[in-house]
Amino acid sequence: MQKHVNPIANFRPAYATDIVLAEHFGVNRATIWGWVHRNGFPAPVKLSPQMSRWRWSDVETWEAAHVTTA
Repeated sequence: MQKHVNPIANFRPAYATDIVLAEHFGVNRATIWGWVHRNGFPAPVKLSPQMSRWRWSDVETWEAAHVTTA
């Protein structure tokens, strides 16, 4: 019997909110914004005057560059 694969299960939207990023990194929202201002974290993209979102591709690139090997 052929296994059914759900294509949506591995889907990640192109953009993330500060709430989603905080959950991803295990920090609070203020930390995400602090990283933007002090640690070279990617700046969010303004999608409208009141909506800022981060490109997952930018976040993944930053994360890969900051992974420490144990």
